[in-house]
Amino acid sequence: MTTIIFIITVLLFILLLFYKPIRIKYTKPLALPLFCIIFILAIVIYPKTSVSSALKGINICLNIVFPSLFPFLAASELLNRTSFIKAAGILLEPIMRPLFNVPGCGSFAVAMGITSGYPVGAKITVDLRNSGQISKLEGERLLAFTNNSGPLFIVGAVATGMYAMPRLGFFLLLCHILSGITVGLLFKYYSFGEIKSAKYYQKSTNKKSMNLKNNLDRFKTELFKNKNSHGSLGILFGDAIRNSVMILLSIGGFITFFSVLINLLIETGIINIVSIPLTYILSFVGLTKEAVYSLVCGFFEITTGSNMMANTENIPFSLKLALSSMIIGWAGLSVHSQVLGIVSQSDLSIKPYLAGKSLHGLIAAIYTFIIYKLAGSFLNFENEVIASFERILQLNWLDSFLYSFRTMICVIICIIFISSLLKLLHFIYTLRKET
Repeated sequence: MTTIIFIITVLLFILLLFYKPIRIKYTKPLALPLFCIIFILAIVIYPKTSVSSALKGINICLNIVFPSLFPFLAASELLNRTSFIKAAGILLEPIMRPLFNVPGCGSFAVAMGITSGYPVGAKITVDLRNSGQISKLEGERLLAFTNNSGPLFIVGAVATGMYAMPRLGFFLLLCHILSGITVGLLFKYYSFGEIKSAKYYQKSTNKKSMNLKNNLDRFKTELFKNKNSHGSLGILFGDAIRNSVMILLSIGGFITFFSVLINLLIETGIINIVSIPLTYILSFVGLTKEAVYSLVCGFFEITTGSNMMANTENIPFSLKLALSSMIIGWAGLSVHSQVLGIVSQSDLSIKPYLAGKSLHGLIAAIYTFIIYKLAGSFLNFENEVIASFERILQLNWLDSFLYSFRTMICVIICIIFISSLLKLLHFIYTLRKET
């Protein structure tokens, strides 16, 4: 059956490539229908694989994705509909603008993107763009490095569940965060020479925006401006819940679809066929066919690729960790499809995001390999399960929800603390100046 499907696919593509009228005029319109026909045929031929993969995807959505992302999505919706994010962003402008060349409100997307997981960072960035708080270029800069894998997946699923080394999770998380920040620093210069059209950017680039006293005045003005124009609490809360659930349903659909797709690609042997030529190309760096196979799976879906890489043998442990970091940083086409669905609601381009995730995966692999080589003996990873992470290993929906809720509260408290600290520093500076 595998051979039949592959032969049909090759013949159809040969027809599209060499028959000129079709190639020139109809190739693009026929690509999606052709893919759907092959996908349906594969489902019919492999019903058991399709059903079990769909059930696995639904189980991941119900027990992990929904409870872990819902608090972040709901809270970000509520905060974005008030003046808090924009007001707090004014105080954080002196930090975010020099580092990443984005407004201070982008700090919320950065913090939530690091702590929550895919695709919360992308959703917050799109919301900031649609509300006019950032320009198109600033949104594309943020999008390139704020949509990241969260601690729940890296520490709980990868390190504890796949490697049985919970301490390894903090090491991978650190490399992941450092690589994300590095991408942000690199994208600071993205379209730097072009004229920025956003009104908010023009305000924030003048010298007054770097003045702490002026920022505090703007903070007070923005926080209490039109405080009654946001609607009642019931309307705000209802809209936030409704929008969050709709996004979660869309994410769940993508996860289930790609769960079926990746398992069908494995079952039909297409992944294996793609891996053979790549093995010859990548063999000079010490990659085995099994490792390349895992990388190809990770290109499509992050969980499947990470799990296969953790079970890969006959390669050095440092290289295995580096490849796992690459898969986590790249995130897979499944995540990128989720982001594409969110970004399509704005005028942001998906190309900078894909370039950023490619860099993220490559830099994360380099950081992981180098740091482990330099400090591996001091890290002392052991095959033991720390008691505090035993619950994460089970990935119960209630545990995921509580973990995400606590993390979300900590992020908001940190943003408030930093804003208050800046205000306190200004107060001390004013007292000293008067005396």
